Amino acid sequence: MSRAVSVSLQKGGVGKTTIAINLADALAARDNDVLLVDLDQQGNATEGVGMKDAYESASPNIGDVLTDDDPVDVREVIRDREVFDILPAHVDLDDIEDRVRNSTFGVLWVRRRIIDPLLDDEYDYIVIDSPPSLGPLSDAALIGSGNVVVPLLMSEPSVSGFERMFEQQIGPIRREVDLDILAIVPNDLTGNNEERRIIQNLEDSPFDKYIPQFARSSLFDDAESKGPGIRHRIAFSRAWRDGKTLREYDPTNDMLNRLDELAGIVERGGVTDA
Repeated sequence: MSRAVSVSLQKGGVGKTTIAINLADALAARDNDVLLVDLDQQGNATEGVGMKDAYESASPNIGDVLTDDDPVDVREVIRDREVFDILPAHVDLDDIEDRVRNSTFGVLWVRRRIIDPLLDDEYDYIVIDSPPSLGPLSDAALIGSGNVVVPLLMSEPSVSGFERMFEQQIGPIRREVDLDILAIVPNDLTGNNEERRIIQNLEDSPFDKYIPQFARSSLFDDAESKGPGIRHRIAFSRAWRDGKTLREYDPTNDMLNRLDELAGIVERGGVTDA
């Protein structure tokens, strides 16, 4: 089953872009046609797959797709990549967000201009790297995809950011349209007691059903495990620096199997459907 998914948290610095890039790569490695859409104003996903030039390119760009005035066909903006394709961000995304905010049906543009024309017909999966803040562009990503993967650092500010997102954004959107949380992904873990405490708190909360098996607190005490979650690996930042996915940079990295598990969750439509 084809599916669009936003990787989103209304707080920066949680590894959102790293998860988005490498989720797209993992889905493609499972023999899917995949498009990565960069809606983050900073353009980190665009730069992280080696297409920094596209961020400052002239027309056509994503702004020409998300507009009231004679929108460009999204296919004219997509860049081909060896493993998956990318719809790059653009330096003017702040102005584009203002267009979305000030247009009556602007929050539907991502669905109508990107998701609906491409999903099923041309791509099995569309992965959106969402803006790291509340706003109309982030709303448009969630409404357009109908699914979200939430990366979290195991820290109180990160968890608080998710709680705000759930109350202020996911909840209100769910009252109008379907929006499923596919997974909460503890990210960039090093194995300290604070991480253990926060994962256990999540397991004791209503969000327990969204935590993947590879992120369970029981793995802290498993001698054969690397520990729970997506672990801190310097290869992630080095891969981004080189404009590569983790698989391209380090094809033997021990986190690739966990990214593959995350891709399987997206394919199945959630953790609890395993």
